[in-house]
Amino acid sequence: MKKNHQARNNRLWVMSRRQPSLRPLAALILLALPALSYAEMYFPPALVSVDPDAIADLSYLTPAGTQMPGSYEVEMYLNGNWLAARSVRFVTVDSVPDTPREVTAEKGKDIRDATGLMACLTPDDWRDIGLKMEAVPSMTGLAEDQCISPGRYISQAYTAFDFEKMRLDISIPQAMVKNQPRGWIPPERWDEGINALLLGYRLNGSNSHSRSTGMDSSNLYLNLDNGLNVGPWRLRDNRTWSRYTTTGGRSRSKWDRLNTYVERAIIPLRSRLLLGESTTDGDLFDAFSFKGARLATDDSMYPDTQRGFAPLVKGAAFSNARVSIRQNGNLIYQTFVPPGAFVIDDLYPVTSGGDLNVTVTEADGTARTFVVPYSSVPLLQREGRVRYSVTAGRFRSNSDRYDDPEFAQGTLQWGLPYDTTVYGGLQMAEKYHAGMVGVGVNMASWGALSADFTHASSELADGSSHKGQSVRFLYARSMNSLGTTFRLAGYRYSTKGFHTLDETALKGMSGWLYDYDSLDAEGRPVQRPYTDYYNLYNTKKSRMQANISQRFGRYGSLYLTGTRQNYWNSDKTTDSLMFGYSASLGPVNYNLSWSYSKGSSQDHSDRTANLSFSLPLSALLPGKQDIRGPQTRLNGNASRNSNGRTSYTAGLSGTLLEDHNLGWNLQQGYTRQGDNGGEDGGSGNANVDYRGTYGSASLGYSYSQDYRQVNYGISGGAVVHRNGLTLGQQPGTTSILVAAPGAAGVPVSNGTGVKTDWRGYALLPYSSEYRETRVELDASSLDEQTELEETSVRVVPTRGALVRADFKAHSGVRVLMRLTYQGKPLPFGTTVSGSNSSGITGDDGVVFLSGMESEGELQVQWGKGANHKCTVRYRITEQQMQSSPIQLSEVCVQR
Repeated sequence: MKKNHQARNNRLWVMSRRQPSLRPLAALILLALPALSYAEMYFPPALVSVDPDAIADLSYLTPAGTQMPGSYEVEMYLNGNWLAARSVRFVTVDSVPDTPREVTAEKGKDIRDATGLMACLTPDDWRDIGLKMEAVPSMTGLAEDQCISPGRYISQAYTAFDFEKMRLDISIPQAMVKNQPRGWIPPERWDEGINALLLGYRLNGSNSHSRSTGMDSSNLYLNLDNGLNVGPWRLRDNRTWSRYTTTGGRSRSKWDRLNTYVERAIIPLRSRLLLGESTTDGDLFDAFSFKGARLATDDSMYPDTQRGFAPLVKGAAFSNARVSIRQNGNLIYQTFVPPGAFVIDDLYPVTSGGDLNVTVTEADGTARTFVVPYSSVPLLQREGRVRYSVTAGRFRSNSDRYDDPEFAQGTLQWGLPYDTTVYGGLQMAEKYHAGMVGVGVNMASWGALSADFTHASSELADGSSHKGQSVRFLYARSMNSLGTTFRLAGYRYSTKGFHTLDETALKGMSGWLYDYDSLDAEGRPVQRPYTDYYNLYNTKKSRMQANISQRFGRYGSLYLTGTRQNYWNSDKTTDSLMFGYSASLGPVNYNLSWSYSKGSSQDHSDRTANLSFSLPLSALLPGKQDIRGPQTRLNGNASRNSNGRTSYTAGLSGTLLEDHNLGWNLQQGYTRQGDNGGEDGGSGNANVDYRGTYGSASLGYSYSQDYRQVNYGISGGAVVHRNGLTLGQQPGTTSILVAAPGAAGVPVSNGTGVKTDWRGYALLPYSSEYRETRVELDASSLDEQTELEETSVRVVPTRGALVRADFKAHSGVRVLMRLTYQGKPLPFGTTVSGSNSSGITGDDGVVFLSGMESEGELQVQWGKGANHKCTVRYRITEQQMQSSPIQLSEVCVQR
């Protein structure tokens, strides 16, 4: 894009002459043309010179609103609905090939704007837009790079380019457009990425000293996430290493392999195939780890408007009407519909629910509104949507308390009409069989409800056989008028003989799941979590849970969550309850919370109350402060638990550096130990973390009355590809390799702290899969001898891919060149173009060019005839290279 705007910038050079004339005024008029595009205006060439031979053909600038051809970042709309944001090349209408014989549209009549430009949309572009290519036989056989103007092949089709708003409107008869949901991206654009070897690492460590015991200790933890991508296949291996060392040189270390698997997308099925070690989903049955194979629906392959559940919105319009849908006061959807009945089936899923307020605004401005009640539970699917999973293999656990029985599992969810979903599943193993059936329904203003029934037969570790049933209910409802949301209320009841698959895999009837011998920073044994204890004699009987939230407008919001689990053969329960209130008071954000928990194996409950606040430090300073963007914040916290332990902390946090990639935090506190024992006293900590091109690092120091600790960490990644090795931050599931050879040290706008390395490559660690991702380079940081043809690239990665985003960088110098032809300066407005640069001459035949090679050839044109063209051959000497910009005088000759 920089290249395309150089011509416009070159007009500044026409004002550099010493003799007073009207040419500077003419240049100013040229510069003002875009701003005057709404007024009819004629540009008189005589303003430049009374000699017509001194003026190039400026007809392309004569009509009001005319713009220069080139590539522009535009927002694309199809039939009034947003389609995509992308870079589009625009050409002059006159440069487009003549209309084919079978089409009668007059040239340029399908361009409804005054720019004089036509969007260069190729056959592939029209497929992406959603045009039914089979319905346009005249397009068959066209070259893949041919620019196609819609009205010349499709009756009543046209485009309109609003240059000021950078908006391109495309209008096509609805019958010629595929019925695709919003956000749909053709699978042909999905990029499986490049072949590459990937490595991600994270190393954390600490050194501690306890005053009470005199013990020194150190901890190291390393996580390695390795991978290999070959075509659509992804091989992944995740393992960890830990080491603990205490005074006297006593130490222990351990390697653990978390999982190893290979997977790939099965695009026609919108599914993924996995071979190896992973975890089942927990939608219908309890999730557990396995070693085997799985084929399951991949929800990420569907556009957001087809994922999860949202109701159908049906209505009727009397004219070409606008349909607007609001939820909780927010506009979540808007489209235009023709007269007649309409159905909207591509709403984005909103799991919290809330009534939909639908407004139909007719062409004459009249409007009417109706309400579509909406609530959802996680199991609901859209009408016609099928979601499945098939898994087979062996049960897997990192605890030696389990066997590894073979098993098979299948689940299915099917969205039916009337906002109804049916679902079910099967589990089969040598000592276990279970089947489930269920139904979920959106009951309009009554909320959403699902109910399912599971029957299971099992044999436990003591050889006893059991049969039992389990019934589960899930309910959700939003009451917008009251601001109340029951996000999820659930109840499960299981008979005495009901067991799950993981319980039948246990080798014993009761005990602790893990050997827990960890020590804290002071060398004392860490208390085991009560959730690690199991007892199959006391199986789960009933479980109730609720999640309620209440909004109070500008007075904040409140939430309440709670669960209670009962057991057979025991009067003990496992309970948890959490309450919270959040609000703002001026610039201060504050939160009050209280929690309660008690396990069935615990003798005492744990209760904690907490109050925290945060505000920008600028709010405490005199004068008006700019509080936008990252800034230093003052934070405070006070908490107290059921043992009487009370702590108070206050601190500052913020970011530094231009990219805000250096974070820091300082805190000071005081603790009263209460019944915990130990000394009361102060505590504090200081931490910094940095994210850069080649990885991330952190360093911290903390202390209390009894201990001192230093902690540190580094993380990063490396990818080996066909162009070598690229280091970067730790890669996520899906990553992007930025390739801009020749453009070193250029920031990547999408990634905090990410810049291209010395070769022009960078690793962008995270990207959304099956979604269009815009990768942008900050061209303002380029040196004077480097130019980019495009500053942004759009990619659509598949899951697990390392997608390559290519940028073409040209290294060259900036030249101020005076050109003559047959002894006279080239006419004002002459176009000059080379392999990497182009420009327009100003006064006295002067043109400014950037990205120029040390020697080369330029093509010059100032009219339409063959006698209005010439060629310049130039060479820049080493001595001339020392100045910037370089000034040259060259002669243009016809060849």
